[in-house]
Amino acid sequence: MGEFHGNRPYFFKLIFKGHNTEHLQIPPKFVKHLPKELPDQAILRDSSGDEWRVKLCKTAEGIYLQDGWKQYFEDHSLGDNEFLLFKYNGEKLCFDVIIFGKDGCERVYGSVIRTNHETASSSGRPRKTSLRSHLLHQSKKPCKDSPERSKVWKMAESFTSDFPYFKTCMSKCNVGMGPVLLVPALFAREHFPQCTTKVVLRNSEDQSWEVKYATHGNNHKLSQGWRVFVHDNKLKIGDICIFELLAKKEILVHVFRAPKIELTCNRV
Repeated sequence: MGEFHGNRPYFFKLIFKGHNTEHLQIPPKFVKHLPKELPDQAILRDSSGDEWRVKLCKTAEGIYLQDGWKQYFEDHSLGDNEFLLFKYNGEKLCFDVIIFGKDGCERVYGSVIRTNHETASSSGRPRKTSLRSHLLHQSKKPCKDSPERSKVWKMAESFTSDFPYFKTCMSKCNVGMGPVLLVPALFAREHFPQCTTKVVLRNSEDQSWEVKYATHGNNHKLSQGWRVFVHDNKLKIGDICIFELLAKKEILVHVFRAPKIELTCNRV
């Protein structure tokens, strides 16, 4: 446990295979940071800005995240040696949860967009997600906005379709050595078969690539063939990709190119 900038306390949890999905205990030494009169629920917010409402349960053994934790666990495909960092915001008992996979890379989740163009969260209410805020949140030292960068954000945010789709900002894990692409669990469960199969990715020039879609428990990803797609389409960190499901196993990938990083950055 420790404190971030602005004296924001935090704690971490290691999630192993076979981890209890029914509840998660808040470390006893961390409880001193919580209000004496606990609300009925806490809010868990992931890297896309989506929120999960989880009931708080107080027992003689401690305080637990209970009802709603299993849904969060499944939606984020946990249970494969992940490292979770819970940053406490204080307001409305909200935690920003940063998830690191066993490869040591931070998982950056794309927003799952339904045909009404709103993000569905497990809280049961649709909520619009600001992609621009999401991208800024990922940067440790966000650079000053430029007209070019703002244009890319606006273009990606203005995208709409009658087909289901999700958005992802490319990170090192997506385009570096041995890259993979995590498919949001909500999207995978609704639109993909629950077995390993092949899907076809197409770009705007109607070129196609066959990519392996692998699912194991709550893990859903594009793996074999994804590296070739990344190379052929010259994807790089910061590019925004929208994956639009046109048919059962056919996805059109819209790429919004990130501008070159400015040399002048704001320090935070």
